[in-house]
Amino acid sequence: MVCYCILGIMLSPGLRSANSKGLTLQNDSQAIKTSLLIDNPPESKWFWNFDKWNNADGWSLPGILNGSVTGGALWLTIQQEKKTENTPSRKDQVWGHDHHYELISPQGHSIPAAQYYKIIIRLRNLSPETDGYIRWQTKEKPGVDTGSVRFTMKPDLQEWQVVVCHMDHHWKGTIDRIKIQPAVLWQRGDIWIDWIGITKGENKEPNLRPDLCSDHVIPQIKLPGISQNDFKEAFKVLDECLVIDVPLNGFNYPFMAPGGAYGQNWWQLDASLNIAGAKWASQKLTEDMMRGFAGVQAQNPDGRLDLWGGSPVRGEVADVSSLPRYFEAAYDVARRSKDSDLQITIFETMKKYLGYWFSSKKRDKNTGLITGVFEETFSNPHQDPGVIIPIDLNVAVAMGCYNTAILAKHLGKKVEQERYLKDFKQLSLNINRYLWNEEAGLYYNYNIIEKRHDRRLLCTTFDPFLPGIASPEQVEKLVPVLLNPSLFNWGTRPLTTIAKTEPGYLEAKGPYDGRAWFGDIWTLRNLPVIIGLQNAGKHDLAAELNWSTIKAFNERFCEYLVPSTGSGEGVQRYRWSASQYIQAIIENLFGVDYDAIEKRVRITPHIPKELLKQEIEISNLLIPNRKDLRLGLKIIHQEVGKATITVTLIGELPEELVEICIPVQDPKQSDIRDDRGESLHPLTHIEGMRNVAGVRMKMKNNMSVTFM
Repeated sequence: MVCYCILGIMLSPGLRSANSKGLTLQNDSQAIKTSLLIDNPPESKWFWNFDKWNNADGWSLPGILNGSVTGGALWLTIQQEKKTENTPSRKDQVWGHDHHYELISPQGHSIPAAQYYKIIIRLRNLSPETDGYIRWQTKEKPGVDTGSVRFTMKPDLQEWQVVVCHMDHHWKGTIDRIKIQPAVLWQRGDIWIDWIGITKGENKEPNLRPDLCSDHVIPQIKLPGISQNDFKEAFKVLDECLVIDVPLNGFNYPFMAPGGAYGQNWWQLDASLNIAGAKWASQKLTEDMMRGFAGVQAQNPDGRLDLWGGSPVRGEVADVSSLPRYFEAAYDVARRSKDSDLQITIFETMKKYLGYWFSSKKRDKNTGLITGVFEETFSNPHQDPGVIIPIDLNVAVAMGCYNTAILAKHLGKKVEQERYLKDFKQLSLNINRYLWNEEAGLYYNYNIIEKRHDRRLLCTTFDPFLPGIASPEQVEKLVPVLLNPSLFNWGTRPLTTIAKTEPGYLEAKGPYDGRAWFGDIWTLRNLPVIIGLQNAGKHDLAAELNWSTIKAFNERFCEYLVPSTGSGEGVQRYRWSASQYIQAIIENLFGVDYDAIEKRVRITPHIPKELLKQEIEISNLLIPNRKDLRLGLKIIHQEVGKATITVTLIGELPEELVEICIPVQDPKQSDIRDDRGESLHPLTHIEGMRNVAGVRMKMKNNMSVTFM
């Protein structure tokens, strides 16, 4: 549970009066009740206002807080612990130390928990801290902490704020002592506590929970080998990891945590990948997550999105983020939204985040490419900044430029559109210049210090399929490598993270320890290759790899799979695996794409050989246009270039278009007919798609198209 802060509340002098336990709240209780909606009767007995010079009213303070009472407030100065090394490590910027330094009240309060369960703190916070904890001890168990409640506050704020901590039903018995942990990052800053009070009040209502797994939002599927219960279970995994007890570590909206032992915290990469599936159940949740990301990014002066909410350098400039799949998620949410203000907010976050990646601390001036450490890339365990130029990171940043340019175009920002399109082209050029090895016909990571390729064969060698970075000639050289079963497992299971022939290849089992990125199978590694193959016009290969990924992770939404056995390892109900499984079914297999900016639904199914000549179906699929529009889709794909696709739309139809497409060998030779057998005019060009034929028509309740 969480306790909230309320800003700008001033209390009248009549609230303060001394007694033997410190200070008590007097008869002016209506000021608090009116301002804070807290019931504060005059019999309240626990109040400390720190008005006497150098008198902490019996509270003890750890030395690291350098606490003193001055000017009518308890002044805390958060300090870093002294490090034995002169230079802090990269890990110091990411993980911190999880300290529990606390302010400890005197004993003997005898607070009846059933009657008094609001703790109110008036403070001024000139630190990046957003969260703290209250712990307590009881007369029934003296000297033993019996629980904790988190509270939140606004960071780096030049105003007094009032924090209301709702202890409702969380503490029990007779409270003997309370402890206040005022920080979790422990990096810098000052906090002044004007007063602390304990009083009565009404129980806090829980936050509303977004619907991610009811029958109202889950599509219905008919798919050989994949049951409706299997599909529904993926949405349940999303729901299990939903965090609504917010704000949390600066994130002010509900979000999706990774799941399992990773706990309830936000992570840039996990939350971004989780949006891929969740957006089909709750567009509002994903839009609010974008607002949450904008809030945490605003705390950092360098435009960085932190690896996770516990990064101790939140609120400062720093060197480490994480693999930026945010760009794809943010653009996806923006183009599905009809909220123009949100689109602008998302655009600004993408610009700022690109600014971080293109800063001199991340971009190598000689190659023009982006350097990264582990967590910013999962292809190399290197921990030292400025050494490795990874393929996956640079393709992700290039995708960021590409998507930001498209969004700029939609927003009418021509100068920025041209700027980011230029950045995309330059990054693509540099990727092909420095990461492509012509002799081997492969992309490799590049070591700046040694000025050479790191010639380990990774599945990220296929990432430049996205979005047209690799030339058609390079694609043709890479395809035989992809299809070689002795390298990346083609034809058996989805792609391994590195080639099985590499000396460092291993199959990690059990809990995650970092090794699973060097052998095991992840959805994160396969979905970019699938989408890249589609971009490159290799639709048949995309269909096979996509279907292999769906089957491999069906009924086992675990963190990663062992290539030789297919057993699920790591976290067993892992959010991004479930999310990308949903994405693989809806967006790749059935091929449904919605773009509110372009005002169209596009359907481009990718049917594997195993499903040819079988009818597959999806229905009750939400199209987020604020009119509760539901899409149904039936597909019978006979062979390459021959299929019948039937579309049903239920609900109020907007003034939007439907594009129905299929992969073909020669789009110019396509014969496309409606349900009456009449020829339809084929599209001669579909932006961003190769080797595809299709038609475009106004939305109707029922549409059927046959590709002859």
